[in-house]
Amino acid sequence: MKLVIIGGGIAAVYFANSILDKDETCEIVMLSDEKYPPYDRVYLCNLIDGKDDSNSIGLQLNAKVQLQLSQTIQSIDKTKKIVYSNNESYNYDKLVIATGSTPVSFLDTNIKNVAVFRSISDCEKIKEYYQTNEVVIVGSGPIALELLETLNEIDCIKSITLLVRNKYLYSKYLSQNAVNIIQNTLLKNKKLNISYEDEIDTDNCLIEDNEIKLLKTKKLNIENPFVIFGIGIKPNVKPFEEFIDIDKGILVNEYMQSSDENIYAIGECAQVEKLDFIAGHVKECTTQSNVAISHILQDDIKKYDLEVTVDMLKVKGFELVEISSPSFSKKYEKIVIESIINNRIDEYFIKDNILVKFLGLNSNIDTEYIEELVLNKENVDIKYLYENRELGKKGRLICPCEHVYNQDLVDLVVSCQINSFAQLKDFSKAGRVCGRCKNDVVKVIESSQHLINNSIPKKTPEEVNREKEIALARKRIDKFKRLHPKNKLDESNLEAALKMVDIAKSEVNSWISMVTADMKLHPAFQEVVEDGVKNLNKIPIIWLELSDCSGNSEAFIKSANPAIEDLIFDYISLDYHELLMSASGDFSETILEDIIKNNKNEYILIVEGAVPLAMDGKFLRIGPKGQTGLELLQSCAKDAALVLAVGSCAFDGGVVAAIPNPTGAVGVAQALNRNDIINLPGCPTNPVNIVGTLLSYMMFEELPLLDKSNRPLWAYEQRVHDNCERRGHYELGEFVEQWGDEGAKHGWCLFQMGCKGPFANVNCPTMKFNQGTSWPVQAGHGCMGCTEAKFFDKFANERVYVQEKEENVDEKISN
Repeated sequence: MKLVIIGGGIAAVYFANSILDKDETCEIVMLSDEKYPPYDRVYLCNLIDGKDDSNSIGLQLNAKVQLQLSQTIQSIDKTKKIVYSNNESYNYDKLVIATGSTPVSFLDTNIKNVAVFRSISDCEKIKEYYQTNEVVIVGSGPIALELLETLNEIDCIKSITLLVRNKYLYSKYLSQNAVNIIQNTLLKNKKLNISYEDEIDTDNCLIEDNEIKLLKTKKLNIENPFVIFGIGIKPNVKPFEEFIDIDKGILVNEYMQSSDENIYAIGECAQVEKLDFIAGHVKECTTQSNVAISHILQDDIKKYDLEVTVDMLKVKGFELVEISSPSFSKKYEKIVIESIINNRIDEYFIKDNILVKFLGLNSNIDTEYIEELVLNKENVDIKYLYENRELGKKGRLICPCEHVYNQDLVDLVVSCQINSFAQLKDFSKAGRVCGRCKNDVVKVIESSQHLINNSIPKKTPEEVNREKEIALARKRIDKFKRLHPKNKLDESNLEAALKMVDIAKSEVNSWISMVTADMKLHPAFQEVVEDGVKNLNKIPIIWLELSDCSGNSEAFIKSANPAIEDLIFDYISLDYHELLMSASGDFSETILEDIIKNNKNEYILIVEGAVPLAMDGKFLRIGPKGQTGLELLQSCAKDAALVLAVGSCAFDGGVVAAIPNPTGAVGVAQALNRNDIINLPGCPTNPVNIVGTLLSYMMFEELPLLDKSNRPLWAYEQRVHDNCERRGHYELGEFVEQWGDEGAKHGWCLFQMGCKGPFANVNCPTMKFNQGTSWPVQAGHGCMGCTEAKFFDKFANERVYVQEKEENVDEKISN
């Protein structure tokens, strides 16, 4: 595939590098209108004060990319798929526009002493003129304030005027006290003057010989100025107005695809039409790149959606963190926690008890926690925010994008023996997401070198990543610990129950190890798994029983010789289960309605049994209101955080849907017409597989890796035949041919007796049932393939399964 990328900024470079990582056969040409190779605009201030040069702020670009500089786009032939520049033409299969944005200016930037701050060329002009002119910076946002800090530190600049159209600095949402702290910090440098509620009178400025001789504003007259605009940006889309649909930016769909199916736009030049959104942060640009790549390659296709934005302004004397929900609006209440002594102000914007925005000046609050509050729309605990306002053991925040604090970075440097920013890349993205904190990260790395002990083995990137995963899992569990289900159980209840039936701690540890291994987790996760098990009852669970034999429920409540998982299911917060709960009639329905209403997007729905659809679902009615099974399922599934279809009947109808299927029974996913249902088929399903899936949700808040049937791979990836203890007899041609023959007595292979192990995928041979006691084949009966689609019609017999003619049974078995 041949790709042409127009643009040379962060979005363009990230896209080129990322798509080549996924498909190195792509041929990529990058067209940039600049004379310099791609660079990181975050560090432009370093060019002005001489800390860096154009080479040192360059972006790493895959060597396979054909970079063409000084290319001005003239036209696009969409039919022939050709881009024409000022001196060349380029064929493409897919065209990606990543031209970014252009700075806003109220004066012509071709005037000698007028500049913007957006490129290396702009920096060169600024350096040329700031030495002989009075500097005037127009704007008070992040761009203007960052530039102001740099110019404030340059000795030869004697006077700077900051023109501010409004009464505030940085953001209109900041409290006046926060604005005063920022202002007082900036004014410590006596060369600065801030003129509020002021703007340039463009009609009355004196311009001679293409140079401003007198700058007139509402309040000031400034002779021989050098004016720099830092008031904002707009999408750079003018070259494409004749060729694709454009509003403020290039209009794209949720896949970043423009009005032409072969042309995509990403980053600050793109306007997602459905969301009316234009990116303004690096993370948004890279996310859009990933979305476009998935659609171009047709691999794990994603849609773009709005994200929580995190931004940080680091200026000498103060730090400002901003975290904002995409749904933020002017309808809010504000809570301010202020420390005058420490110049610290935390401002929380609340709507319906949900945090929608945070502004922190010199804040010590855990930004990761704040971001999760905004992202998950959790109720705000003001007491927690107040108690954690002071500087913690982790020190000051270094990288808000990765939530890395000073001590986090020091520990990482020491334990992994990191001696440079380049070496840090394998262990953390700190300093690399938006790039604003790179210098701070470098300083911490350099200042921590004396703490490194080379005699101690250093951690590998794999170990560090595993520790991060464990830390996230622990954090998830801690979140559930704060929830209070109706049953008020705690881990002591489970421990008491285990002791009551004489299950020793060693048996529990062994069971925990088995579950950890079966979930394909590293042994280091065992403590987290144990903690998760003890807190499973903190998740509200609705268990629906539809058309079935109650086999899965029966498997969990047997009273004789209960296994650990049986006790766990007795201990789990099964708030609603027709078979197990004590309430009945109208009261039971009230419980169900209460869970759905008060635990919206928090409860888990487990469904056992098929869903009859024939006769409008009237083959199954449940409860005092006579709801059909389908109606009950739909009402419960609508606001569930997760839906598990447990058992073969819930998977695809199972036994209930066997030919001729008079009730029109189907599985849960088909009944709901949804593709996000997790299927745990089995007749019955092994309780450990349900526990493991619940633990996976609790620890990682995401679906486990699934196969094409939406079954968790960790439980359903392995083929029964491959792990069967009778496999050796199959290889030797030793088969049971009649029940009770010599082969049966010696435990030979049951394939000739209709065992469907070669065609079934599940962990029965390794996990077994009844706390690892046995499983059907070990007990002497062949596998009936109950985890596979339409198993009852296809596999549930004692005949050798004959596949379609084009398939070879022996070949599939040997594979």
